[in-house]
Amino acid sequence: MKKSSTNKLLSPNYSHICFGNFLLFVSRYMLLPVLPSVMANRLGVSLAFTGSMFIFLTAAMFMVGPFYSYLVDAYKRKHVCVLSILMMLLATVGFTLVTTTREFLLLCLIHGAAFGMATTSGITLAIDLINPHCRSASNVVFGWTSRLGMMTGVALGVALFMLKGFNTVIYISVASGGLGILFIYMLYVPFRAPIGTKFCTTDRFLLARGWVPLLNMLFIAFVPGILIPLIPYTFRCVEIAGIIFPFFAVMGAGFFCSVLFVKLFFEKENILGQIVSGLVAMIVAISLLIFPIPGLGMIPAAALLGIGLGLVTPEFLLMFVKLSQHCQRGTANTTHLLAWEAGVSLGVVAACYLTAHVGASPVVPYRMGLASALIALAFFVFITYPYFKKKKIR
Repeated sequence: MKKSSTNKLLSPNYSHICFGNFLLFVSRYMLLPVLPSVMANRLGVSLAFTGSMFIFLTAAMFMVGPFYSYLVDAYKRKHVCVLSILMMLLATVGFTLVTTTREFLLLCLIHGAAFGMATTSGITLAIDLINPHCRSASNVVFGWTSRLGMMTGVALGVALFMLKGFNTVIYISVASGGLGILFIYMLYVPFRAPIGTKFCTTDRFLLARGWVPLLNMLFIAFVPGILIPLIPYTFRCVEIAGIIFPFFAVMGAGFFCSVLFVKLFFEKENILGQIVSGLVAMIVAISLLIFPIPGLGMIPAAALLGIGLGLVTPEFLLMFVKLSQHCQRGTANTTHLLAWEAGVSLGVVAACYLTAHVGASPVVPYRMGLASALIALAFFVFITYPYFKKKKIR
């Protein structure tokens, strides 16, 4: 049974939805580091103002959230996902044509709503296409593609912007999203008769029992979020043989290495130990950004931050799943995603505000990131984990 479940997890159908999800996140997160500064210069407004527009990217996801369940039930889920990504890519192209703040705000709302719909329908597809006996493993793998797509997208967006300019970022973002559409279009999705879901409902949107870990996730996601707009400091992490490795690329390598740490030190399920270890790694990472090791620069900080997120985020997803009923796995996954996106957006807004009002030095954003990581650790140990032990269903 174990071998059969593993083979099912690695089936072409599931691989396609994972690759499609990865490319979707690459496409979106390529824009986050560069849009605030580009739009500020183009529209003649402050960086703090354009940064604040990113709240609307996430707000739009929450606005359409109550309608997620109806849309993926009433229409073919694959088509909903493909059309949502296409709408997101059209909004991405639209950023090259923006001339007013009203247009920028409208595109942020469209982009956020389309991204929310694409990710929710993608989550539903991933859950529907996997063997029930390995759904927990598939949830973790699918969540991994999201975080890895984020880091890849930020690293690629920063590098392309510094080397080739904003238009190149847009071209590659659209190409990545287009390739993601191709992977999802290749899926074979068995027919499912509509079950008559209400037009407006919290199903596949917010898990009521998950509000405590949701708040905790905000502080965790805030940490990478506040680093994303700091382009000059995250562009050149290290240069070897003329090749530049951005901060988020090294962070992605650390994220991969976290699998090895889990295998070596966390053989059995240990949510408390793994999350605490990951948060401590994040705290040390931000501390090393404030007080770097001479000669090594930002490399240890980037690697440790990636390892920390690799230890923390899958376990938080499992917490959401364990707090849900069997039929609420999709809702648990979406709640985890919304918490992450909200935290990242708040971090982007904070970084833009601080850059505009405090100065270009990254020290203040680093300190705010450190404070957020410390709060996240205390919140988890004293509030989230006791709540989880009391309320978990499985």
